[in-house]
Amino acid sequence: MAMYREKRFEQIKKLLDEKQELSIEDIMQAVGVSRDTARRDIVALDAAGAGRRTRGGIVSLTFGHTIPSYSERQKLFSAEKAAMAREALKLIQPGGVYFIDDSTTLLKLSQSITVPVTIYTHSLDNAIALAVRPEVTLRLLGGNLNHHARFFYSVAGLQALSQVHFDAAFIGATAVNADGLFFAYENDAQIKGTVAKTAKKVVVVAEAQKFGTDATYRGFELNAIDTLISDTAILPEQKNWFDENTDLIVAIP
Repeated sequence: MAMYREKRFEQIKKLLDEKQELSIEDIMQAVGVSRDTARRDIVALDAAGAGRRTRGGIVSLTFGHTIPSYSERQKLFSAEKAAMAREALKLIQPGGVYFIDDSTTLLKLSQSITVPVTIYTHSLDNAIALAVRPEVTLRLLGGNLNHHARFFYSVAGLQALSQVHFDAAFIGATAVNADGLFFAYENDAQIKGTVAKTAKKVVVVAEAQKFGTDATYRGFELNAIDTLISDTAILPEQKNWFDENTDLIVAIP
């Protein structure tokens, strides 16, 4: 039994090195154990310094210290992110004008739109997904391409965004703390800040693990958020960061 447990731990640690984050369900599926056993394994791995326990799973010790590339984040796509995209889709209405951010969760939203709308985006991948939807009027912002995060930026594009009164802006967070939403790139943060000012409704999608992590550039303060969609309920002290009128939605996979 002890040997089996050691082999199981090695397999979990190898998978954690690859994915950087694992849910209880990931561990159950990967090593064929029950939910209770997966929880006990997480506790043991955390105690051994092999990872950091989170609500619902475990992350690597370096998670949150570096910003993974867009392609790396796509590999981490989960049922929880799919559920968050479905909640966001409920806010899309025919005939609306929307901004959709460069986020793997919001890429799933872009892929799911089937009604006539106008979409502005600076995301290369969103544009590719929406280009095959004849019912969607696509407005892709041009400029220089950030190959790491796969978004475009130009001063002209930023000015164009400032002139649009969006029905809603869907924004993915890199990091969330009491001071606001933060991002890895200054020009990307400028885009988020601009659309947050012009949109009638600001919808942020952020996994609970984004709370308390660090990124360099602030996009906007939390009181600008009308709706927050997360994968699990945030902590009571984190709820206090938000305006009492902010709609806090937990997506159920």
